[in-house]
Amino acid sequence: MSEIFAGRKPHVAAAIVPLETVPAARRLTMPEVCAEALLWRPSFQVQALLALITANVIWGTTFVATKPMLERIPPLTIAAGRFTVALLVLLPILWWRGSRPTLGRSTALLGFTGVFLVYACQNVGLGFTSATNGALIHGGIPVLTALIAVPMLGERLNRRNVLGIMLSIAGVVVLVLLGNGGALTLSLVGDAVILLSALALATYLVLGRRAFPHGGALELVSGVACFGFLFLLPAAAIELALTGAQRPTGGDVAGLLYLGGLASALAFILWAFGLRHFQAGQAAIFTNLSPLVGIVVAALLLRESVSSVQVGTGAVIVGGVWLATRRAVTGPLTSDEAT
Repeated sequence: MSEIFAGRKPHVAAAIVPLETVPAARRLTMPEVCAEALLWRPSFQVQALLALITANVIWGTTFVATKPMLERIPPLTIAAGRFTVALLVLLPILWWRGSRPTLGRSTALLGFTGVFLVYACQNVGLGFTSATNGALIHGGIPVLTALIAVPMLGERLNRRNVLGIMLSIAGVVVLVLLGNGGALTLSLVGDAVILLSALALATYLVLGRRAFPHGGALELVSGVACFGFLFLLPAAAIELALTGAQRPTGGDVAGLLYLGGLASALAFILWAFGLRHFQAGQAAIFTNLSPLVGIVVAALLLRESVSSVQVGTGAVIVGGVWLATRRAVTGPLTSDEAT
């Protein structure tokens, strides 16, 4: 320990210097060592890794947060309310920084795919199926991302990747068809609609890989949220005119604040930051956390049971994702890839 307090790095044994031989002026006191530790900042790669993990843990809880609200509030209205809250968080921060949302074709397309399609389909689907099924189906997002990245980003797939994609897709198909005991009920419709939301999110991830490295994360996320809200607003207005809505409870309001403030504003900023330092396939791997978190939280808070079909298909989906994206974990972006 003496070499640490002497301010030296013990790379090899020869570098260790007895404390008594170091001049007093060069020695660090314990408060100084603690201050150095508090001032330590992880590298951008580590920060990006933590950002992606945190974002996907938060997203894993959104199925459970949304499901109870559907009893009183229509699905598109929940999505519109969610991004109303998100903009109430993002826009004041931009104003304080003297900045403004990035508005253009790219953010409009990202808003349509990553906000309108994702959350409209997800919320509609959750009205007919369980939060557990929704979380498991979204577990196939890395595979869908890998498939879309081939024509759009020029990423290549080897035989192991293709095998993983086939396994994961097979797991999703079996879950959709047999997750409700093989009965042709509205649960099948809900699963299919959530599968569309997973496809939209995979498209958003690939498109975002092109957009986020070339602009401010907060400005881009705010622009995406603005366009997503503009797409959702008329759809929610029509929905309310046709179906109406019950008076929301305190829990519904808290759920909207959580979905908008944390699951949208914060999580989207974290995801955008992560995409600056990881390839699309690498970032998509972290979405494996979402279904695991969703299943656990659904069992704890919604008392949803997990069937043997869900366990088996979940294992197949995750195993296929591991095979399909194993090649992508070779390392972070190089400087050339980031530009």
